[in-house]
Amino acid sequence: MRRIARSRTYVRQLQGLLDYGARAFGSRVANTKLARVDRVLEHLAHFPASGTPDVRLGLFAYPISKTPFVVIYDFDDDELRIHFIVHGRADRSLLDPKDVNW
Repeated sequence: MRRIARSRTYVRQLQGLLDYGARAFGSRVANTKLARVDRVLEHLAHFPASGTPDVRLGLFAYPISKTPFVVIYDFDDDELRIHFIVHGRADRSLLDPKDVNW
């Protein structure tokens, strides 16, 4: 199975999304969404081509069902690299893979 590498950018974005969710909907809901995100990352480690190629970014995007989140990543035989996690309605044209902090 591929290792899962989470960028610092991803971790910061996820924390912001979960903090907002905890304030708006409660910590139980936020924890449920976090567990779902973790399960999806495990799935993607096994089946990374499940996502849709984002030609502009040169990465893959995968919407996480039952959440408003989209994870943006790339992969090779050894590693699944999580670059970003954004709200599904976010303007992805503002993302630049060169800005990812690992």
